[in-house]
Amino acid sequence: MATQKDVAKLAGVSFITVSRVINNMGNVKNETRKRVQKAIKELNYYPNSMAQRLNKNKINTLAIQAPLPPDVGIEETSYYRRLLIGIEKYCIKKNYDILLSTQRSTVEDFDCLKPYYERKADGIALLGARPTNEQYSKIIEDHIPFVIIGDRQPGIGGFFVDTENRQGMYEATNYLIERNHRRIAYIHGNIWTQNESDRYQGYCSAMKDSNYSIEKELVYMGEFTKESGREALRYLMSLNERPTAVIASTDLMAIGIFEEANKIKLNIPSQLSIFGFDGHEICNYTSPPLATMHQPLEKMGEEAARLLIQQIENEQNTPQHIIFPVTMNPGKSVADLR
Repeated sequence: MATQKDVAKLAGVSFITVSRVINNMGNVKNETRKRVQKAIKELNYYPNSMAQRLNKNKINTLAIQAPLPPDVGIEETSYYRRLLIGIEKYCIKKNYDILLSTQRSTVEDFDCLKPYYERKADGIALLGARPTNEQYSKIIEDHIPFVIIGDRQPGIGGFFVDTENRQGMYEATNYLIERNHRRIAYIHGNIWTQNESDRYQGYCSAMKDSNYSIEKELVYMGEFTKESGREALRYLMSLNERPTAVIASTDLMAIGIFEEANKIKLNIPSQLSIFGFDGHEICNYTSPPLATMHQPLEKMGEEAARLLIQQIENEQNTPQHIIFPVTMNPGKSVADLR
């Protein structure tokens, strides 16, 4: 683990200068400050004293982190918003505040531990992603209260809250197969998180169990956005043999498919059946209502907040894995071809 002396050596400055930069004190030239900050980032250095002080001084605040694009707010999408509602409900009961992340970076560069080490929060809730191996080592080493929502690290302990993603997508795919759909396309998210991988495996398992081949041209790599859904449909309509149904790994992409279908006057479900995943509230207002697998996101948020606060208050140190079931909302966007 890097030390303050290592930072000083890499930056070519004194130990005292590094201390001044860390504590945001004056009398440091801007060029020198940037050099020290660069060295801190390269070495992934965190002052241990900060972690020690945080362990003694509780500020009753949870940091909510999510690696998102610069133009997307955590509260702007149904998925994150519903998780936040659940987190807030539990925090109100326990008199805790919430700190929403304003960091914007790539998943690889996202520093999910920053609010903890900067004394802005007592614990971290990471949404739809997982810490890097290096970050996870720091979580263990410094006993950082931490919970992952909507993802997890297979084979590693810790606290996480998720749903039966694989089983849910298996049931969704099987629902289409039972209605005599044979060419079923799948719109994959662009990040291989565990929940996304589980959903894809659910689709693959259902197809294989019915002795249907998984055709590469029917698996489209999307980006968890409506625009990605629109692009996916344009691609699928360009195939010589079009699918009769499409499953999107998130409702947001499925809604994009709906929008593009309306634009090109493709009838849903007689010309194409659509199935989503998440249980977005807008699914009931599409025309026809979108078939989807519903996740109890508010309950997941409440459970995650409970696990996190129990860690902060030293009531729970044994790793817990909470997996919620999903439920099918068949909507009216799937045609029966039997």
